[in-house]
Amino acid sequence: MKKTITKYFTISLLLVLLSLVFIGCSSARKYKQENTLLKSEIQKRDSLKSVIINQAIDDKLITPVVQSSTGNPVLDSLVNAKVDEILSKLNTSKNSGDNSYKLIYDKLAKQLEFYSKMAQTKNENTATKTTNDKTIIQIKKIPVEIVKPLSKLEKFLMVLGIVTLLFLGYKTVVFIKNKTSLWV
Repeated sequence: MKKTITKYFTISLLLVLLSLVFIGCSSARKYKQENTLLKSEIQKRDSLKSVIINQAIDDKLITPVVQSSTGNPVLDSLVNAKVDEILSKLNTSKNSGDNSYKLIYDKLAKQLEFYSKMAQTKNENTATKTTNDKTIIQIKKIPVEIVKPLSKLEKFLMVLGIVTLLFLGYKTVVFIKNKTSLWV
């Protein structure tokens, strides 16, 4: 029974030593701080819309036509008749949508009448103003793992260390075996 306990103890000791060697040989991870610059701009757009509305115009112009008065009734009647004939030919009117005008000569009232109607007008102006209000600059440190391959010297020393530990473990087992005579 003592023999098996010593045997298991020796094997456990060797396993612990080997695991310590492998854990100890693994290199610690190295990190590098890398600065990252983040910029963000906030844009602000303002729109200004101006609307000018002109109201509709409804206009009327009446101009009396003065009768000829030279003192000669024959000449006055001829002149007045000719003026009435000429002005009667001016009667006209036009319509376009809500806009219209009309020119007429009223023989009875002896007057020239002008009527006009202009629709409402609307002017729109839009001005857009863009401003960059804020620029936010943030610096963040991001850890980046450096992966560096092992050099030939490091690999050689690792193999040499493992071989040395195996040799020392073998010599320890042989030494214990010879001294205790528990193993046959």
